[in-house]
Amino acid sequence: MEVPDSPIVVDTPGWRAVKPRIPDTPQRRQLQKQRDVREIVFGAKDGVLTTMGVVTGLGAATDNHATVVITGLLALLAGSLSMGVGEFQGAKSERDVVLASIEMEKGEIEADPQGEFAEQVAYYKTKGFSADEAHTIVSRLVQNPEIFLYEMMRDEFGIDPRVAEESSVRPAIAMALSYAAGSVLPILPFAIPAIGHGALWVSVGLALCGLFGIGYYAASLAGRSPFARGLEIMAWGSAVFAISFLAGHFIPPLFGRAPISLGG
Repeated sequence: MEVPDSPIVVDTPGWRAVKPRIPDTPQRRQLQKQRDVREIVFGAKDGVLTTMGVVTGLGAATDNHATVVITGLLALLAGSLSMGVGEFQGAKSERDVVLASIEMEKGEIEADPQGEFAEQVAYYKTKGFSADEAHTIVSRLVQNPEIFLYEMMRDEFGIDPRVAEESSVRPAIAMALSYAAGSVLPILPFAIPAIGHGALWVSVGLALCGLFGIGYYAASLAGRSPFARGLEIMAWGSAVFAISFLAGHFIPPLFGRAPISLGG
């Protein structure tokens, strides 16, 4: 294969300001919307599991519902803030890594354009194209620096460089709000005096129903079996609740307090 001797990409005006991009499609935008549900599902599920773990353990250790409600609300507040900040910082760190990789790739193209041309040709040969076909394809790609950079990032790093352009705080807000919404379910029964000693079990029931709904919703978007996914999340939730309940029931005696009966 013969590689051109003249500069390939770096002679394009404004090369350093290039933002890698490919033609968008309705299908990609729809998939992105479906992927955005990750923050909602993860936040709500974690809110139910974490807060229910706290409420179950505390509900088994004390019959003071006010204590359970206050502790649950504190867990809701701390958890939702932590999830929102964690999501925002995590996305920011990912963007920084991608941006650094893009700058590194731009530097390599500037320093050795012919070598990068040959490298991209090699990638296309591994996809089943002949040497001549690969050379023709890459020769066309370098006429559009945005597309050439996108292809290099995708093939060399296995990432979509458009991640670097996503700077919205919406996922972080969605994560925090969904966590708070999930946390309300296990707390609510303890805030209703009429439920009385059955609050713990009503709380567990509401939490399990919430987990089933979260699993059902997520699976329906992914084309999976909604009932199977809902039951799977319920099963994991039941294990969390059982462990938390046992901890709340048997740990207090270690500190000189009598265990509370199963009735709460």
